Amino acid sequence: MLAEQDAVRRTLSELRDQAGLSQTELAKRLPFTASRVSRLESGEIALTTEDAQQIAAAIGTLEGAEFAEYLQQDWIILPKPGFHHISRRELWEAEQALQRLDALKDDPQLKNAFLQQVASNRRLLERCANYLLSTEHRVAFFGSPGVGKTTLICALSDLRNRAEKDLSRQMVLQTGSGRTTVCEVHVRTGGEYSIVVDPCTTEEIRQYVAEFCDQLLAQNSASDGAGDTGGVSAEVERALRNMTGLTIKKVKDSTGKTRREDPTRELVAKFPTKEDLMVEILSRMELGRRTSTSLAFPRESLTTGLDWIGRTFAEINYGHHPLFSLPRRIEITVPTPMLGRGDLDVKFIDTRGIDEPAAPRRDVQDHLDNDRTVTVFCSSFKSAPDAAAQAVIERATGGGLRESLILRGLLAVLPQEGEESAVRDNGSGDLVSTSDEGRDIRREQVVSTLGHIGVRDLAVDFVNIQKDVDCDAMRQTISSKIDTVRATYADQIRLATATVNRLVVNKASEQLRAVYLAATRPLRVWFEHNQALPDNDQEVQGSLLEEIDDLRYASSLRASVNRRGSWHNFDYWHGLGFGTRRETVARSAEQVTVLKGHIATGLNDSDLGPAHDFLRQFQAEIDRSLNQFYQDVQTLGETAFLGQLQAAQDYWLRCAQRWGGGPGYKTDIKRWTESWFESDARRERHEFIEAEIQRRWRELIDRLDAQVASFERTDDRDSAQNSEARVGRVEAYR
Repeated sequence: MLAEQDAVRRTLSELRDQAGLSQTELAKRLPFTASRVSRLESGEIALTTEDAQQIAAAIGTLEGAEFAEYLQQDWIILPKPGFHHISRRELWEAEQALQRLDALKDDPQLKNAFLQQVASNRRLLERCANYLLSTEHRVAFFGSPGVGKTTLICALSDLRNRAEKDLSRQMVLQTGSGRTTVCEVHVRTGGEYSIVVDPCTTEEIRQYVAEFCDQLLAQNSASDGAGDTGGVSAEVERALRNMTGLTIKKVKDSTGKTRREDPTRELVAKFPTKEDLMVEILSRMELGRRTSTSLAFPRESLTTGLDWIGRTFAEINYGHHPLFSLPRRIEITVPTPMLGRGDLDVKFIDTRGIDEPAAPRRDVQDHLDNDRTVTVFCSSFKSAPDAAAQAVIERATGGGLRESLILRGLLAVLPQEGEESAVRDNGSGDLVSTSDEGRDIRREQVVSTLGHIGVRDLAVDFVNIQKDVDCDAMRQTISSKIDTVRATYADQIRLATATVNRLVVNKASEQLRAVYLAATRPLRVWFEHNQALPDNDQEVQGSLLEEIDDLRYASSLRASVNRRGSWHNFDYWHGLGFGTRRETVARSAEQVTVLKGHIATGLNDSDLGPAHDFLRQFQAEIDRSLNQFYQDVQTLGETAFLGQLQAAQDYWLRCAQRWGGGPGYKTDIKRWTESWFESDARRERHEFIEAEIQRRWRELIDRLDAQVASFERTDDRDSAQNSEARVGRVEAYR
């Protein structure tokens, strides 16, 4: 209560200042003295709601009048948002509609046919209101290593030291040719500069060290692991070497030539077995003292906050900081608002580079599924959209996310200096005369490629990091994406409110019921005839086998095998789950198209005008329910074989021992994986998955059908009325 009163005092003071009024001038409009106004604003005396309303109205501005009205509002169902909340008006609209629904459900005049609509509208309003109540949004940046994700994030979040002339030195976070950042990095707004680290678990570190030891032993033996040592990534190797004092050094010999001096050679000679080498390296890491998880910018520091962030981040990322372990995720907090939006809590996410476009990445899918996340696909100017961007986009559309991708996604094309002017005209073959002309030609090519993969309408922004106008335009595009997503929820609230108002006015109307009945009858017929999905052409492992085959690096598969399928860059379980989801989307595509066609037909029929808001609302409910169904199917595919496959000791041991056995590693793993899934012992699981998908589809159909079936129910007094009378009522209602 005290916090709420403090917020009211601050708002009144702000509104008075914005109106250009002193406390004395405001007091002349009130039955208060200037002293009382001052004491009310400062909190020296209690501020009643009546006092606050009177002061707000006396300020004499539109915003002051709106604040006075806000203070009078009685919020019963939803949490009351602050006056400056970005969606306050939409939330108040939802609150009022919910209050009317509560009164309506107990109204004896309400026809039974509309009871289901009362319940479904309440669920919709609550869901949309909960979305809008939160102001948190994420912006996830995807791209191949070295494409410029981190540089773009630094430019957009003002993590940039413009005193430096060299572009790479301007960026506070380390940038380079790729493989610089050891983990996912988040950048968000907060009260001060700070860094929070989510460290790897002890088991994760042990696995990294085990693979690092395999790599060192392979490099010091005759065997080369079939051309791939299968060790850790370059980023992790760098951090491990720095944490253990095993950094490779460049020294000059007696002739003046520079040579690399690798201390691990002596270490391997001293500890020639993997077990002993692991013990030595883990001991050198001193994990017992690497227990810190956060640091805040020291107020007494003589350096700037940006310099402190840059130095501290580099120490943690490179493994130089003695108090931090190997990070799994690093979160950076800065005092400036992301996108310049003080009304939103925006977080930028620098995802791990996509060096395996075909590999199943759970983190990428989580961002694509999250309706609070804007997804930015980063590509170089010459290759946009590159293989990494195309692979992620195609996976998203295959998973039923095409519309979400266009709504929440964009392609960022990142030209380097001079590239735009080096474009040749498609007709004459001559170099373009301006960089803008080069952009226009390249944009046409990019849009054409996007059209081939089904997302021609995906937003495309060209961003030259050195041009402030480009960075500002990119911020505006992302900001607009967030606003557009929020607007879709606000629109649903308006549709639901219109439906609620119509129900209140026509709660006893048989004519309205007849119109709804005519609008929903084709939907009910469709539900009746689509209780099952078509037969499945591909079993759950099909997608996983394709992804194994398409891997660029055998070491990615080996890293997953070492972790029994759970590896961020190639996840067996996500591959199984997403494959199941993708196949289900394809199986249901024709049926869903027909269903949406029935709704489109109803919306084009002017005679059904009173039911149009309901149909639009129902269309949004279908989209939401289908998306949830596909995500549930993905979870089903991930977990159906989890227990059996994780416990398959012989399979994992055989796969692990195959490494280093010469060419054909991926081929053998694929063959053994296919054999494992096709075994008769797995038949029951395959049948379970299919039966469960069909059961959940039926549940989805029945749930949607229940929302429209109520219009065919009649009260006792109406039971004798026939269909001809209903047609007459439709005509009368028109």
